[in-house]
Amino acid sequence: MNPPSRSRLPKLSAILAFETAARTGSLTRAADSLALTAAAVSQQIRQLEQHLGIVLFIRAKSGVTLTEQGADYLAYVQQAFETLRVAQQHVDRQRGKEELTLFTLPALASKWLNPAIGSWLAQHPQVDLRLHATHAEVDFASSAADFALCFGDQDYPLLEKVRLFQDGVQPVCSPQLQASGDWTRQPLIHVDWGKESQFLPGWHEWFSAAGLPPPQRRGLTYNLTSLAIDAAVEGHGILLGQRRLIQRELAKGTLVPLAEPVLPLSKPYYVVYPQRTLDKPKAVEFLAWLQSITPADSEQ
Repeated sequence: MNPPSRSRLPKLSAILAFETAARTGSLTRAADSLALTAAAVSQQIRQLEQHLGIVLFIRAKSGVTLTEQGADYLAYVQQAFETLRVAQQHVDRQRGKEELTLFTLPALASKWLNPAIGSWLAQHPQVDLRLHATHAEVDFASSAADFALCFGDQDYPLLEKVRLFQDGVQPVCSPQLQASGDWTRQPLIHVDWGKESQFLPGWHEWFSAAGLPPPQRRGLTYNLTSLAIDAAVEGHGILLGQRRLIQRELAKGTLVPLAEPVLPLSKPYYVVYPQRTLDKPKAVEFLAWLQSITPADSEQ
Protein backbone atom coordinates (compact mmCIF):
# COMPACT_ATOMS: atom_id res chain seq x y z
CA MET A 1 0.00 0.00 0.00
CA ASN A 2 1.40 3.39 -0.96
CA PRO A 3 1.88 6.02 1.76
CA PRO A 4 -1.18 8.26 2.17
CA SER A 5 -1.43 11.61 0.38
CA ARG A 6 -2.30 14.40 2.79
CA SER A 7 -2.00 17.27 0.32
CA ARG A 8 -5.52 16.88 -1.07
CA LEU A 9 -8.84 15.26 -0.31
CA PRO A 10 -9.92 12.09 -2.11
CA LYS A 11 -12.49 12.33 -4.89
CA LEU A 12 -16.06 12.57 -3.65
CA SER A 13 -17.13 9.88 -6.15
CA ALA A 14 -14.67 7.42 -4.55
CA ILE A 15 -15.95 8.24 -1.05
CA LEU A 16 -19.54 7.76 -2.25
CA ALA A 17 -18.63 4.38 -3.80
CA PHE A 18 -17.05 3.31 -0.49
CA GLU A 19 -20.02 4.44 1.61
CA THR A 20 -22.53 2.74 -0.69
CA ALA A 21 -20.58 -0.54 -0.72
CA ALA A 22 -20.25 -0.46 3.07
CA ARG A 23 -23.97 0.21 3.46
CA THR A 24 -25.08 -2.52 1.00
CA GLY A 25 -22.29 -5.04 1.78
CA SER A 26 -21.77 -5.73 -1.91
CA LEU A 27 -19.92 -4.15 -4.82
CA THR A 28 -22.66 -5.36 -7.18
CA ARG A 29 -25.46 -3.78 -5.17
CA ALA A 30 -23.41 -0.60 -4.79
CA ALA A 31 -22.91 -0.52 -8.56
CA ASP A 32 -26.66 -0.88 -9.14
CA SER A 33 -27.37 1.94 -6.68
CA LEU A 34 -24.85 4.29 -8.32
CA ALA A 35 -25.65 3.28 -11.92
CA LEU A 36 -22.07 2.07 -12.44
CA THR A 37 -20.42 -1.27 -13.16
CA ALA A 38 -19.08 -3.37 -10.30
CA ALA A 39 -15.61 -3.01 -11.81
CA ALA A 40 -15.88 0.80 -11.73
CA VAL A 41 -16.98 0.77 -8.08
CA SER A 42 -14.12 -1.59 -7.19
CA GLN A 43 -11.62 0.65 -8.96
CA GLN A 44 -12.85 3.79 -7.15
CA ILE A 45 -12.58 2.04 -3.77
CA ARG A 46 -9.03 0.87 -4.54
CA GLN A 47 -8.10 4.43 -5.50
CA LEU A 48 -9.51 5.62 -2.18
CA GLU A 49 -7.51 2.95 -0.31
CA GLN A 50 -4.34 4.04 -2.11
CA HIS A 51 -5.06 7.67 -1.28
CA LEU A 52 -5.63 6.91 2.43
CA GLY A 53 -2.90 4.28 2.71
CA ILE A 54 -5.19 1.75 4.43
CA VAL A 55 -7.30 -1.30 3.50
CA LEU A 56 -11.00 -0.54 3.82
CA PHE A 57 -12.61 -3.87 2.91
CA ILE A 58 -11.97 -7.60 3.12
CA ARG A 59 -13.24 -8.88 -0.24
CA ALA A 60 -14.92 -12.27 -0.70
CA LYS A 61 -17.20 -13.89 -3.27
CA SER A 62 -20.13 -13.33 -0.93
CA GLY A 63 -19.47 -9.59 -0.66
CA VAL A 64 -17.30 -7.10 1.21
CA THR A 65 -16.66 -6.71 4.94
CA LEU A 66 -15.24 -3.58 6.55
CA THR A 67 -11.84 -3.77 8.20
CA GLU A 68 -11.43 -2.10 11.57
CA GLN A 69 -9.85 0.91 9.87
CA GLY A 70 -12.61 0.87 7.26
CA ALA A 71 -15.29 0.94 9.97
CA ASP A 72 -13.57 3.89 11.66
CA TYR A 73 -13.35 5.79 8.37
CA LEU A 74 -17.00 5.00 7.54
CA ALA A 75 -18.17 6.72 10.74
CA TYR A 76 -16.49 9.98 9.66
CA VAL A 77 -17.80 9.63 6.11
CA GLN A 78 -21.39 9.14 7.27
CA GLN A 79 -21.10 12.13 9.60
CA ALA A 80 -19.79 14.24 6.73
CA PHE A 81 -22.61 13.10 4.43
CA GLU A 82 -25.18 13.98 7.09
CA THR A 83 -23.66 17.46 7.35
CA LEU A 84 -23.92 17.82 3.57
CA ARG A 85 -27.57 16.73 3.66
CA VAL A 86 -28.35 19.32 6.36
CA ALA A 87 -26.55 21.96 4.29
CA GLN A 88 -28.60 21.03 1.22
CA GLN A 89 -31.83 21.31 3.19
CA HIS A 90 -30.76 24.75 4.42
CA VAL A 91 -29.97 25.89 0.87
CA ASP A 92 -33.35 24.59 -0.34
CA ARG A 93 -35.13 26.56 2.38
CA GLN A 94 -33.13 29.71 1.70
CA ARG A 95 -33.77 29.51 -2.04
CA GLY A 96 -37.48 30.04 -1.54
CA LYS A 97 -37.15 32.52 1.32
CA GLU A 98 -38.35 36.11 0.96
CA GLU A 99 -36.62 38.45 3.40
CA LEU A 100 -36.48 42.23 3.80
CA THR A 101 -34.47 44.20 6.38
CA LEU A 102 -35.55 47.66 7.48
CA PHE A 103 -33.39 49.98 9.56
CA THR A 104 -35.42 52.69 11.26
CA LEU A 105 -35.37 55.33 13.97
CA PRO A 106 -36.58 53.75 17.24
CA ALA A 107 -39.57 56.09 17.67
CA LEU A 108 -40.73 55.50 14.10
CA ALA A 109 -40.49 51.76 14.67
CA SER A 110 -42.44 51.66 17.94
CA LYS A 111 -44.94 54.49 17.47
CA TRP A 112 -45.61 54.66 13.73
CA LEU A 113 -44.59 51.41 12.04
CA ASN A 114 -45.45 48.76 14.64
CA PRO A 115 -49.12 49.80 15.02
CA ALA A 116 -49.60 49.38 11.26
CA ILE A 117 -47.36 46.39 10.56
CA GLY A 118 -50.15 43.86 11.06
CA SER A 119 -51.70 44.73 7.69
CA TRP A 120 -48.41 44.01 5.88
CA LEU A 121 -47.94 40.70 7.69
CA ALA A 122 -51.50 39.65 6.84
CA GLN A 123 -50.96 40.38 3.15
CA HIS A 124 -47.46 38.85 2.94
CA PRO A 125 -47.13 36.08 5.56
CA GLN A 126 -44.33 34.42 3.57
CA VAL A 127 -42.00 37.44 3.89
CA ASP A 128 -39.50 37.49 6.75
CA LEU A 129 -39.42 41.19 7.72
CA ARG A 130 -36.53 42.20 9.99
CA LEU A 131 -36.67 45.53 11.85
CA HIS A 132 -33.50 47.10 13.24
CA ALA A 133 -33.95 50.23 15.39
CA THR A 134 -31.01 52.65 15.35
CA HIS A 135 -30.13 56.35 15.42
CA ALA A 136 -26.90 55.73 13.51
CA GLU A 137 -26.42 56.44 9.83
CA VAL A 138 -27.01 53.23 7.88
CA ASP A 139 -24.14 51.84 5.79
CA PHE A 140 -25.90 49.89 3.05
CA ALA A 141 -22.60 48.54 1.73
CA SER A 142 -21.63 46.73 4.94
CA SER A 143 -25.00 45.95 6.55
CA ALA A 144 -27.99 43.79 5.68
CA ALA A 145 -30.22 46.85 5.29
CA ASP A 146 -32.60 46.98 2.34
CA PHE A 147 -34.47 50.13 3.43
CA ALA A 148 -33.90 52.83 6.04
CA LEU A 149 -36.44 55.20 7.57
CA CYS A 150 -34.70 58.46 8.42
CA PHE A 151 -35.26 62.07 9.44
CA GLY A 152 -34.24 64.09 6.40
CA ASP A 153 -32.30 62.74 3.44
CA GLN A 154 -29.06 64.72 3.73
CA ASP A 155 -27.01 61.68 4.82
CA TYR A 156 -27.92 59.66 1.72
CA PRO A 157 -27.34 61.86 -1.35
CA LEU A 158 -26.62 58.94 -3.71
CA LEU A 159 -29.52 56.68 -2.72
CA GLU A 160 -33.05 56.37 -3.99
CA LYS A 161 -35.55 58.01 -1.65
CA VAL A 162 -39.27 58.50 -1.14
CA ARG A 163 -40.69 61.27 1.05
CA LEU A 164 -43.07 59.87 3.65
CA PHE A 165 -44.38 62.76 5.72
CA GLN A 166 -43.46 65.97 7.51
CA ASP A 167 -44.59 65.87 11.11
CA GLY A 168 -45.64 68.68 13.43
CA VAL A 169 -45.55 69.13 17.20
CA GLN A 170 -48.29 70.26 19.59
CA PRO A 171 -48.65 70.35 23.40
CA VAL A 172 -50.31 67.20 24.74
CA CYS A 173 -50.70 65.53 28.12
CA SER A 174 -52.64 62.85 29.96
CA PRO A 175 -56.33 63.53 30.74
CA GLN A 176 -55.52 63.47 34.46
CA LEU A 177 -52.90 66.20 34.10
CA GLN A 178 -55.22 68.26 31.90
CA ALA A 179 -57.81 68.20 34.67
CA SER A 180 -55.34 69.56 37.23
CA GLY A 181 -55.51 73.18 36.08
CA ASP A 182 -53.32 75.61 34.12
CA TRP A 183 -51.13 73.29 32.02
CA THR A 184 -48.50 75.98 31.41
CA ARG A 185 -47.51 75.65 35.07
CA GLN A 186 -46.97 71.89 34.83
CA PRO A 187 -43.56 70.25 34.28
CA LEU A 188 -42.58 70.25 30.62
CA ILE A 189 -41.12 67.16 28.94
CA HIS A 190 -38.18 67.83 26.63
CA VAL A 191 -36.65 65.69 23.87
CA ASP A 192 -32.92 66.02 23.21
CA TRP A 193 -32.01 64.76 19.73
CA GLY A 194 -28.41 65.93 19.92
CA LYS A 195 -27.33 67.59 16.68
CA GLU A 196 -30.79 66.94 15.19
CA SER A 197 -32.50 69.01 17.92
CA GLN A 198 -32.12 72.12 15.79
CA PHE A 199 -34.73 70.65 13.41
CA LEU A 200 -37.23 69.82 16.17
CA PRO A 201 -39.22 72.79 17.53
CA GLY A 202 -38.76 73.17 21.27
CA TRP A 203 -40.80 74.71 24.01
CA HIS A 204 -39.35 78.22 23.62
CA GLU A 205 -40.25 78.20 19.91
CA TRP A 206 -43.76 76.99 20.65
CA PHE A 207 -44.48 79.52 23.41
CA SER A 208 -43.14 82.30 21.17
CA ALA A 209 -45.35 81.19 18.27
CA ALA A 210 -48.36 81.00 20.61
CA GLY A 211 -47.68 84.53 21.93
CA LEU A 212 -47.24 83.26 25.48
CA PRO A 213 -44.47 84.01 28.00
CA PRO A 214 -41.59 81.49 28.09
CA PRO A 215 -42.03 78.35 30.22
CA GLN A 216 -41.17 78.48 33.92
CA ARG A 217 -40.65 74.80 34.76
CA ARG A 218 -38.04 72.55 33.15
CA GLY A 219 -39.26 69.02 33.87
CA LEU A 220 -37.86 65.79 32.36
CA THR A 221 -35.53 65.43 29.37
CA TYR A 222 -35.29 62.27 27.21
CA ASN A 223 -33.08 61.34 24.29
CA LEU A 224 -35.71 58.94 22.92
CA THR A 225 -39.02 60.25 21.61
CA SER A 226 -40.78 56.99 22.49
CA LEU A 227 -39.77 57.35 26.16
CA ALA A 228 -40.97 60.95 26.21
CA ILE A 229 -44.35 59.84 24.85
CA ASP A 230 -44.59 57.11 27.50
CA ALA A 231 -43.75 59.66 30.21
CA ALA A 232 -46.54 61.96 29.02
CA VAL A 233 -49.03 59.08 29.05
CA GLU A 234 -48.02 58.37 32.65
CA GLY A 235 -48.78 61.97 33.59
CA HIS A 236 -45.20 63.07 34.23
CA GLY A 237 -45.52 66.33 32.33
CA ILE A 238 -46.61 68.17 29.18
CA LEU A 239 -45.12 66.92 25.93
CA LEU A 240 -44.57 68.78 22.70
CA GLY A 241 -45.61 65.67 20.84
CA GLN A 242 -45.14 64.73 17.20
CA ARG A 243 -48.65 64.27 15.83
CA ARG A 244 -47.86 61.24 13.65
CA LEU A 245 -46.05 59.45 16.45
CA ILE A 246 -48.84 59.95 19.00
CA GLN A 247 -51.79 59.05 16.74
CA ARG A 248 -52.52 55.88 18.68
CA GLU A 249 -52.42 57.65 22.06
CA LEU A 250 -54.68 60.45 20.78
CA ALA A 251 -57.14 57.93 19.34
CA LYS A 252 -57.25 55.98 22.62
CA GLY A 253 -57.55 59.14 24.71
CA THR A 254 -54.42 58.46 26.76
CA LEU A 255 -53.09 61.77 25.45
CA VAL A 256 -55.15 64.89 24.70
CA PRO A 257 -54.18 68.00 22.70
CA LEU A 258 -53.98 71.18 24.75
CA ALA A 259 -53.50 74.15 22.44
CA GLU A 260 -52.59 75.42 18.99
CA PRO A 261 -50.48 76.02 16.98
CA VAL A 262 -48.99 72.84 15.48
CA LEU A 263 -45.38 73.69 14.57
CA PRO A 264 -43.85 71.75 11.65
CA LEU A 265 -40.54 69.95 11.95
CA SER A 266 -37.87 71.44 9.71
CA LYS A 267 -37.34 68.20 7.75
CA PRO A 268 -39.60 65.41 6.48
CA TYR A 269 -39.17 61.71 7.14
CA TYR A 270 -37.94 59.59 4.23
CA VAL A 271 -37.46 55.97 3.25
CA VAL A 272 -34.12 55.54 1.47
CA TYR A 273 -32.70 52.51 -0.34
CA PRO A 274 -30.14 51.45 -2.95
CA GLN A 275 -31.52 50.65 -6.39
CA ARG A 276 -30.55 46.97 -5.98
CA THR A 277 -33.12 46.60 -3.18
CA LEU A 278 -35.97 46.71 -5.69
CA ASP A 279 -34.63 43.50 -7.27
CA LYS A 280 -35.52 41.57 -4.11
CA PRO A 281 -38.87 39.74 -3.93
CA LYS A 282 -41.64 41.91 -2.43
CA ALA A 283 -39.41 45.00 -2.08
CA VAL A 284 -41.53 47.05 -4.50
CA GLU A 285 -44.68 45.94 -2.68
CA PHE A 286 -43.19 46.91 0.70
CA LEU A 287 -42.25 50.36 -0.57
CA ALA A 288 -45.78 50.85 -1.90
CA TRP A 289 -47.19 49.67 1.46
CA LEU A 290 -45.09 52.23 3.37
CA GLN A 291 -46.51 54.95 1.15
CA SER A 292 -50.05 53.62 1.59
CA ILE A 293 -49.93 54.02 5.39
CA THR A 294 -48.69 57.59 5.04
CA PRO A 295 -51.62 60.03 4.79
CA ALA A 296 -51.13 63.45 3.25
CA ASP A 297 -49.41 66.02 5.46
CA SER A 298 -52.57 68.11 5.47
CA GLU A 299 -54.37 65.31 7.34
CA GLN A 300 -52.46 65.81 10.58
